[in-house]
Amino acid sequence: MNTFDLHKDRRRFMKMMAAAASTPMVGNLMQAAYAAGPYNDYRALVCVFLFGGNDSHNMIIPLNPGIGGEYDKYAIGRGNLAIPSANAIPVNAGISGRSFGFHPSMTGLANIFNADRKLAAIPNAGVLLQPTSLAQYQAQTNLPPQLFSHSDMQSHWQTGRADYPALTGWGGRMADLIESANANSQVSVSISAAGQSLFQKGNSAVAYAVSPWGGTKSTIVKRLRAYRDWDTTSKPQAAFENQLNILRANVLEDQWGDQGARALTTGEFVNASLYNLDSSGAPTKDASGNVSEKFPISPAPPTSFINSSGVSQSNRLASQLRSVANMIAARDTLGVKRQIFFVSLGGFDNHGDQFKNSTNPIPILSGLHSDLIKQLDQAMSWFYNWSVSQGISSNVTSFTMSDFGRTQTSNGAGSDHGWGTHCFALGGAVNGGTFYGGTAVGSEFPAVALLGPNDVGQGRLLPVTSVDEYGATFAKWMGASTGELGTVFPNLGRFARTNGMAFL
Repeated sequence: MNTFDLHKDRRRFMKMMAAAASTPMVGNLMQAAYAAGPYNDYRALVCVFLFGGNDSHNMIIPLNPGIGGEYDKYAIGRGNLAIPSANAIPVNAGISGRSFGFHPSMTGLANIFNADRKLAAIPNAGVLLQPTSLAQYQAQTNLPPQLFSHSDMQSHWQTGRADYPALTGWGGRMADLIESANANSQVSVSISAAGQSLFQKGNSAVAYAVSPWGGTKSTIVKRLRAYRDWDTTSKPQAAFENQLNILRANVLEDQWGDQGARALTTGEFVNASLYNLDSSGAPTKDASGNVSEKFPISPAPPTSFINSSGVSQSNRLASQLRSVANMIAARDTLGVKRQIFFVSLGGFDNHGDQFKNSTNPIPILSGLHSDLIKQLDQAMSWFYNWSVSQGISSNVTSFTMSDFGRTQTSNGAGSDHGWGTHCFALGGAVNGGTFYGGTAVGSEFPAVALLGPNDVGQGRLLPVTSVDEYGATFAKWMGASTGELGTVFPNLGRFARTNGMAFL
């Protein structure tokens, strides 16, 4: 009879346990003791991170006219960065006595806000350790560390724990709680189309990465294949897989093998779930070289747009959201009930390149920031409308985050690092067509004025809605119980809205 010597076979035992713990089944059993549920429906949450610090002052514009009115104060503070009131797209936020407009590049999102009422704005949200007053800021009392720093604020937004080492993200902690929803699926709750992110890093949940969609002739799954896999005589793929699975004495080498084996298995599973395959396991193609998808995505996303210089430019965010749509369309084949996605768009650090000095009589209406907002608008509007066409808009919610907002003041051709920023939540389940936040009815949108009640310097907004309150709303919608919200956001109890916000 074979026996197992724990001392002699310790490495093999550790390898077996590590491999077992990484499988969805055992991971789910470990989480089942404290996971919410049951999960009788499908829900997908999509984080859209705007890297660089988006100038949200120009995304939502106060329009109340007159000398000393809200637009006048906005325009004085913004200077050459101000969007002319005549060019802003009016939106009906339903806030008595106040009127607002969206950036002129936001035609699609403005229509969803006004007509569908499925886009909500969460103005002046940001990283906080506790509710903070202007006096507390001036006294430097209990402020987030490294305030206004790109890398730190990106980390704080994604971890939801500015006063703790960046070990896990709030998306990852949420995935830890709800991964039992996906039963025995071989694919993670967390999927990224923008590389690995701190947001999706959990204690047990590990994100699976897919590629942005590159057109009809490519796939979003990178197959892990041996070099010379065309050689059917020596069968290098089999040898390659054996190398991944053999036991190694070195722990790092052993972990490399485990990771490679999991990547191979998961990749082949996702590949087979999304595409029609030939006998070698490769996706089949038609005479034009187009890949045969099991779940074709229609209508196609706007993967390019005409920028403010009149040149066709790729829409990077739309390509990522197309990959997200692929994974959502295959949800039943993948065997999932919950999915958390991460996509991103960079380029928002517009210190000196926010607008374009060109033939446009109003420079701020052209240039880099305008082009970035157009990409965001096209991509998110297409994604929402696609979900509507599939009858699943109430099951899919997307939302934005960014490092921070920016200064109201101009530095000549751009703006500098700020704090509070305006965020958006979009989906069929969203109670949209209005703004959420503030401390009283009518204060949902902050006073945008230099030396105003929210100004911590140069028109930087002091946030009134914390990342914790904002994020807890999504965690609750995804299935976390009221008691579990504190696991996802340990500092949530310091804020007033401990059960999330009313926009979802």
